[in-house]
Amino acid sequence: MRLLTVFFLLIVHPGFAPAQPKTKPKLQVTPLNDRVLVHTTYGMYQNESVPSNGLIIKTDDGVVLVDTGWDTDGNTDNSRQLLQWVADNLRQPVRLCIVTHAHGDRVGGIREMRKAGIRVVSTPLTAQNSVKQGYDAPDAILPNDTTFTIGKEPIRCYFPGEGHTSDNIVVWLPNQRILHGGCFVKSVAAFGMGFLGDANLKEWGNSIRRVKKQFGTAKTVVPGHEEWSDTRSLDHTLRLLEKHAAAQK
Repeated sequence: MRLLTVFFLLIVHPGFAPAQPKTKPKLQVTPLNDRVLVHTTYGMYQNESVPSNGLIIKTDDGVVLVDTGWDTDGNTDNSRQLLQWVADNLRQPVRLCIVTHAHGDRVGGIREMRKAGIRVVSTPLTAQNSVKQGYDAPDAILPNDTTFTIGKEPIRCYFPGEGHTSDNIVVWLPNQRILHGGCFVKSVAAFGMGFLGDANLKEWGNSIRRVKKQFGTAKTVVPGHEEWSDTRSLDHTLRLLEKHAAAQK
């Protein structure tokens, strides 16, 4: 009888269709140039599928990842897909994974990385916060501003001050002039500030200005979510912060 009812509704109301369960898109990988690619995995936020961006950096001595896939509740499928993609397409070992703050879209796949023998590193504060959030702790070895080189590719990890979280860092590739802003930087496509549960709204603007001063020559700025552009995303983040502050008055 239920099937007959659905069939009747489809005939009488062609726009009617049974609700389909929402599913997350699979991993996407997009080259920025011949050395750096963006990995995009998806998670659910407010019942919507949301893209999350990290980096795949090809060096002469293997691959460096910036952020894991977006994994939560012990499910590491996104990070597993990411590692499989690297193995199948780049045929290089992953030497290191840098995580940029202690939320599931950055650290949720640490367990999968470790299973594959990959070292995951962060600042001490991110390691502490990861445990508080219920995730595995990365190795807490990064100072607040440090540059190291892997396979002739210099990589700078920089803590600009609090913003999206108390521990957010950005990752700068000087040879490529690519800045990974993580969730600290909002995409030019963003209309709002997103999740603010761990944010420092008073300091975020000052921290963005420090990033502009340090990395104003960036050709590409990759935000944590949605599409990437150039340093316009830094100015857009400042405008969103001002708009949010005005709305709270």
